[in-house]
Amino acid sequence: MRVGLAILGTILCACALAQPVRLAPIAYDSERDAYYIADELVVGLEPDAPTALASEVMRWTAHTREPLSALDATVMRLAPQMNPDSVRELLLSLPGVRYVERNYLVFACNDPMQGQQWGLTRVQAAQAWAIASPQRTVYIAIIDTGMDASHPDLSQRVRRYSNGVVYGYNTQLNNSNTSDFHGHGTHCAGIAAAHAGNGVGIAGVAGTAPVQLMPVKVLNDQGYGTMTDVARGITWAADNGAHVLSLSLGGAAGTQQLADAVNYAWNRGCLVVAAAGNNGTNAPFYPAYYENALAVAATDPTDRLTSFSQYGAWVDIAAPGSEILSTVSGNRYEAWSGTSMACPHVAGAAALLWACAPSLTNQQIRAALENNADPVQPYWFGGIGDGKGRLNLHRALQAAQQMENTPSISQLSLNPTSVTAGSASRGTITLSRPAGAGGVVVQLRSSQPSLAWCAAQITIPQGQSTGTFTINTAANGFGSATITVSAGGTSRAATLQVVSAFRVQSVSLTPAVVAGGQRATLTVRLSAPAPAGGVQVSLSSSASQASLPASVVVPAGQSSASVQAATSPVAQRVRATLTASLGGAQASAELTINPPAPVSLTLSPSAVPGGRSATASVFLNASAPPGGMWLRVSNNNPTRVWTPGQVYVPAGTRSAQFTVYTYRGRGATSVQITVATDGGARSATLTVR
Repeated sequence: MRVGLAILGTILCACALAQPVRLAPIAYDSERDAYYIADELVVGLEPDAPTALASEVMRWTAHTREPLSALDATVMRLAPQMNPDSVRELLLSLPGVRYVERNYLVFACNDPMQGQQWGLTRVQAAQAWAIASPQRTVYIAIIDTGMDASHPDLSQRVRRYSNGVVYGYNTQLNNSNTSDFHGHGTHCAGIAAAHAGNGVGIAGVAGTAPVQLMPVKVLNDQGYGTMTDVARGITWAADNGAHVLSLSLGGAAGTQQLADAVNYAWNRGCLVVAAAGNNGTNAPFYPAYYENALAVAATDPTDRLTSFSQYGAWVDIAAPGSEILSTVSGNRYEAWSGTSMACPHVAGAAALLWACAPSLTNQQIRAALENNADPVQPYWFGGIGDGKGRLNLHRALQAAQQMENTPSISQLSLNPTSVTAGSASRGTITLSRPAGAGGVVVQLRSSQPSLAWCAAQITIPQGQSTGTFTINTAANGFGSATITVSAGGTSRAATLQVVSAFRVQSVSLTPAVVAGGQRATLTVRLSAPAPAGGVQVSLSSSASQASLPASVVVPAGQSSASVQAATSPVAQRVRATLTASLGGAQASAELTINPPAPVSLTLSPSAVPGGRSATASVFLNASAPPGGMWLRVSNNNPTRVWTPGQVYVPAGTRSAQFTVYTYRGRGATSVQITVATDGGARSATLTVR
């Protein structure tokens, strides 16, 4: 690690310090059809990266611009003589470096044209404004080329500090200068939230709702910027109170830093709305393509996708994007076209919904927009997927206000949380507030309906804030079931534990000792007679030489059942624990499995003079197991008789022979010869004269 940091320090020292403004060298990536800053790399670190590495990278690269500290990333600017690929490989080899990638460019998504403001009529904005009841101020971050905050249709819609300064941020210059000398950001801002009802110019989609705009300048006055600029703008907006982030920009190449930024904003409760792109293909366009971004395609006055709009199943919604009249810098109005124009339609709609339904989550606002759209026709073959369509602000607002007015579920409790099989538990649902007219219908579901079940739904009456329901359980079941209740766009879950009503009282074996290859009878006895349908008891063995069925069923009305335990031949004694389990409780018994035992031992002759030998023949009660076995041999007078310590019996045979040698000595004596296994022993007497 020290060597890596030393090399890194040398490289970082060679990195050129940034100037406030510079002409960045731009290169083209043919594989990804995307442009990037040739002398920059974006370095992302793991959250638990070594402190020394993090501080070294931040210290030497933070001069480029403000680091993306919220994403544990920063931009490294390389000296001209340095090879970016070599630097990237070195950085990736260091522990704690999560990614190193090019700083790709993003571009505004527009194509200026002339026309009239028809989009509001198409999305039924007037009908939505008529039923809107705003309850709070919602902030829209226009992440773009900046904004003309002095425009008469925008000046009263701009979020400002108490001293009147515009509440915005310039990620390229790291300051608060968000002036728009391009016009794109101003045009998008007007579509979303131009002042309505002021007798000037146009009206934004948000109508008269208390919506305020936060300009975040991430594109320069030529209409392009880097992925890092955009990622920094997204995190700044999320950290500074923006509810809706409108991004009428993007590029063909996705990056980890941009994905992290979108997820960062989403996880903080923001809704990220992004233009789907103007390439007229189904190719991904970033950041719109990311799951936590709402991708917006463009439609024309006939509800057909425009020829330039991206399409495909990954696009989430469409909105007017052809010849859209809106504000531009210099107190003027122009009609432009592009998915850039479609995006702020949805951003302004989201802001209106959230102003009227402040308790909803970003996921609920997104669902209200997506699930209440009108059908849209593809341009030639380029549709946006089944069930997806063009924004309908009126229906989306109705859905959002209904969710807002429907009490949500704040709590689900079960009493008791553990029951004996066949018993019942009671669930109690607590609403966030009393039910209104008609009551609240709550959907109920069990993850294990064969074990624990309940009604499909209950209705909590008007004026009540709690409701109860019964959960029944199977008489012979056991385990756990998750009970889920849903209403008002919210769900709560609780787990019910079902304990078996029966226990395995005892387990017995007859016989408890067998020779390998023989069987034993295992008897399982319950604590009470089994109910209708019987009770299934699980069985297991600790040794492979003793096998059991996987289970045994104790018949209805009976309290016990028996099965056969089969054994296999063994060369040495094996003790197997046989276990019966039911409802988390169990009982066991031990089965001893012996190897074949000698049943006879003969000596021929049975009397010999000292110095002569005799032949011993042994016969077993069963064949030797696979691999054969060894018999233990001994005698009680080794001064007159010699015997081998052990004798091998080949697999599948039941007998063996060995030679007994004697020594000359004074007087006659009787010597006992013994052959034994773990299963038993046999002896014979040899007389030595």
